[in-house]
Amino acid sequence: MRTGLKTVVTNKHMSGRCPGPFRVAIALGLALLITLSLVQGAVARSQATLTNGASMTAMIRYEKQLAVAINTARKRHGLRTLRLAPGLMRSAGKHSLQMACKGYFSHSSPNGASFTTRVKSFYGAGTSSYYSAGENLLWAQLPVTPGQVVKRWLASSEHRRVLLSSGWRVFGVGVVRSTHDTGIFAGREVLLVTADFAVKR
Repeated sequence: MRTGLKTVVTNKHMSGRCPGPFRVAIALGLALLITLSLVQGAVARSQATLTNGASMTAMIRYEKQLAVAINTARKRHGLRTLRLAPGLMRSAGKHSLQMACKGYFSHSSPNGASFTTRVKSFYGAGTSSYYSAGENLLWAQLPVTPGQVVKRWLASSEHRRVLLSSGWRVFGVGVVRSTHDTGIFAGREVLLVTADFAVKR
């Protein structure tokens, strides 16, 4: 099974307000569907076929299972379980969709914006004096279970540090299954996973 991992963390003492959201119609539309499905439990998945030959499926049920697997791992290590935050669900969902759409794998957005800019646009610091966020990514050729995703992160020291940080209070996950004619996933059916973690106080 071919896979790829990336992780990143930022910690900042904040002043002023966060920037406005970066808008991509198809990504936000599907990300909103993800959030609504988590609340209502009514939709198993959503699909879209793009003009560049990519086929994407937002894996709603898989996201729920991954959220449980993340909190189970944290609890097993004596850490608090985290609350799913709608803003972080939208951030993670948007990023997985963008990577699927563009056929790339990076914490940055296609326009070069950092993961911090994206996360803050959906889950801003507001009037908080302290803000910290972290992100784990994974891509893998199918099949791969939510438990295997968490196991891969735990096996990497950097990803483990993000996943098991005692500082986080909320998180969000976004999972997309994609087949792509171009980019680094060309010719493969892959799962793209984004997990965003944050705390503000």
